[in-house]
Amino acid sequence: MKTRWLRQAVRFLCLAGAVLLSIGGPMPAWAARLVPASSALVAVANTIAARTWYTGVFWGLPAALFLGLSVWRGLFFCRWICPAGTLHSMAGRLGPRKRILRRRLNGILFWTILAAAFTGVPALLFLDPTLAWNRLSISWSGAVSAAALVPGLVFPLLLLLSAVQPAVWCTHLCPLRYLYELGGRFRRRNGGGKQKGGARSTPDPIRREIAAGFLLGLPLALLLKSVRLPASKNAADPLPILPPGAGNPDRFGALCTRCYTCISVCPSNVLRVRFVSGRPIVQLFTPELVPDVGFCDPFCNRCTQACPAGAIRPLSLEAKQSQQLGIALIRQEACLAWADGRYCMICQEFCPYQAIDNDTGPKELPRPVVNVDRCRGCGACQHECPSVRLGKAVIVYGVTEQQTLRPYGTAAADL
Repeated sequence: MKTRWLRQAVRFLCLAGAVLLSIGGPMPAWAARLVPASSALVAVANTIAARTWYTGVFWGLPAALFLGLSVWRGLFFCRWICPAGTLHSMAGRLGPRKRILRRRLNGILFWTILAAAFTGVPALLFLDPTLAWNRLSISWSGAVSAAALVPGLVFPLLLLLSAVQPAVWCTHLCPLRYLYELGGRFRRRNGGGKQKGGARSTPDPIRREIAAGFLLGLPLALLLKSVRLPASKNAADPLPILPPGAGNPDRFGALCTRCYTCISVCPSNVLRVRFVSGRPIVQLFTPELVPDVGFCDPFCNRCTQACPAGAIRPLSLEAKQSQQLGIALIRQEACLAWADGRYCMICQEFCPYQAIDNDTGPKELPRPVVNVDRCRGCGACQHECPSVRLGKAVIVYGVTEQQTLRPYGTAAADL
């Protein structure tokens, strides 16, 4: 009885901690990684997909710890730690207790994710329960959008399912629990636990789960990488402006778990989730910079420190300031200086990288010209542009691959 009450107390403490970390506030950016970093599934799947141990030694310790505990103590994480499991357990006490799903699918889901990871796209990894908290946090961060609600509603809908069939997510669907169950099986098969009875009366289903997972995961990953949504007539920006350290759209779309941790820690609220036609399916619902609502502060690298999945590489402040996220383009037909012959160099005044040069027009009137060797694509010029007649006169477009530009002068002095 004492153990039961202790376990309940620890579970509610972990739940409170997860809620507090999702709210954020004055906490350092790395604090938002704590809950997702506990998932061994995210660490294993994205390490396979990225072909590198992206977490490093420090951030790899929580996942390694809980995976090791599963070999020793079985479902320790699920029974003592998992905040999502606590909520699913609470939801199960409120519903009618109907049996909707009879067959366990978490093994198939796990092997589907793992098989897809071998192709570089860990499909369905967004189902990991540790990612739900930061995904929900954008609801009170001011960056919520209709597109962000698509992944964001997964967790609430699963809670409703658990309200009908208690613990159905944990016992029948959760791929992370299945991974920890594999740890417990490893201990038992190597003499670490008592075997009940003699020979098994039924064959071990793990082989069927592996076969089904690979038969689903491999074609699913290829489908996500190759199929592109139909483009609308007004699609003007096929390349998104990615967060610094994201690399390129395909890599970012493949490794991003749609946890939206980067959005929740961004102080400028410039990172949003949009639905844009004409993009590959693998890029759907990923965060991107939207200069119309803000710009990427050159003295902020919080998103690069917060990403728990390796989709955004960790960058120092100096390295982040040298990343070219996009390239600005002057729309001369909309520019007050080029089209109307009026003085306006607002884009130059607000550019933190001195990437706007002058082109002298009639009557010595200066007109803005973008220096692509200095432009980082931060979006400050587009955000501050006062042109309204034909829309913004400065538009920032994403690049096929983020490049590291040579610092202009000394990084701190010239920015």
